[in-house]
Amino acid sequence: MIRPLAMLAIASMAFVTAGCSAASTTLAPPGQQGQTIYRISEQQAFTIALEAYAALYPKKSVDDVVEGKWRGYNADERTWAGDWWHHRILVIPAIGTDANGNEVRGYWYDYSGGGTFAPTTERTTGLIQFIRLQLDATGTSTLVTNLRDGQYETDGKAYLGLKRDARDILPTLRR
Repeated sequence: MIRPLAMLAIASMAFVTAGCSAASTTLAPPGQQGQTIYRISEQQAFTIALEAYAALYPKKSVDDVVEGKWRGYNADERTWAGDWWHHRILVIPAIGTDANGNEVRGYWYDYSGGGTFAPTTERTTGLIQFIRLQLDATGTSTLVTNLRDGQYETDGKAYLGLKRDARDILPTLRR
């Protein structure tokens, strides 16, 4: 028979080994039916993502990521004890049809994260909440149907993180 303390140790090891994960998006804001994209420029879309990292993880190295045809950023939290959490934001161009039947171009964001840190609200939804607040302030949200892939406006070289701290990247973008 396994003792309770041994069971707790086994469960703890399984948790640490498996870790936790989280995913969210700006595509479906809470309490809203349909899909939402934001009619903003590519520069504004990538700047908002970097502002989120600068506000929540200013001293973390921001790495550029390409996942398939989508671009975005990664940043990792780490401790000396070996705990970690990986944050990934993709900035995704999209085309949709608005309520009047007009074609609308814009962007939406996809967040995924995971690791062995405790999955706090700030850790699992902080970046996407920050981004959503910034997007809401632009007044450019558009409810769309017939959502499909869009194209980036540039090759993205102007928005590279280059493994710099998030707070150090933003002044370069605002020139």
